[in-house]
Amino acid sequence: MSVTTSGRRRVAAIPLLALTAVLAIAMSAPAQAERSLFFEETAEAFWAVPHTCADGSIVQATLLVRTTRDFESPDTEDPDPTARVQFLAVCPDGTSFSWAAPGAAATITSDENLKSVAASGSGIARDILGGTHQVSFDATWTGVGPIETTVNVAGSKRKEREAIATGQVVFDGVVLVDGPANHPTRPAPFIRVDTEK
Repeated sequence: MSVTTSGRRRVAAIPLLALTAVLAIAMSAPAQAERSLFFEETAEAFWAVPHTCADGSIVQATLLVRTTRDFESPDTEDPDPTARVQFLAVCPDGTSFSWAAPGAAATITSDENLKSVAASGSGIARDILGGTHQVSFDATWTGVGPIETTVNVAGSKRKEREAIATGQVVFDGVVLVDGPANHPTRPAPFIRVDTEK
């Protein structure tokens, strides 16, 4: 009798274990489906800026403005967007002068499908001699041409579009640029969105 009862318990226990396993899988499936998504938007442009060297010669310096918005789902907006504003001049004698505001606070707005980006803000720039300077910027990018999409098998995707950029950058109260991005040798302005699952 005890053998029969034990056998019946085993037979009843097998479907119960199977049901428990199915429920466990079903309950964990939504958690696996809710994968986080990382989003990063970048707009970048270069300007050529005349710079007077110590010996009186004038060279074309390079000025960069690069904006960044990033967030991770479930967020849909970056609470602290930033811009990098950077300057480099190399004189004929090999000496250089540079400064950078790597994380200037910015207000950034953009349209879907890399149509446009507008950014403005200000920050403190530090030069290679240790000096600090006030820098402000106001720039816009307008997407032109096709969107190029690159998909990585790991789940990341990049969409990039060439753009026309215009902007104003003020350094210690002096307007360095006020017009279209015009650097002859640097990459053309662009708007880019990277996403990663």
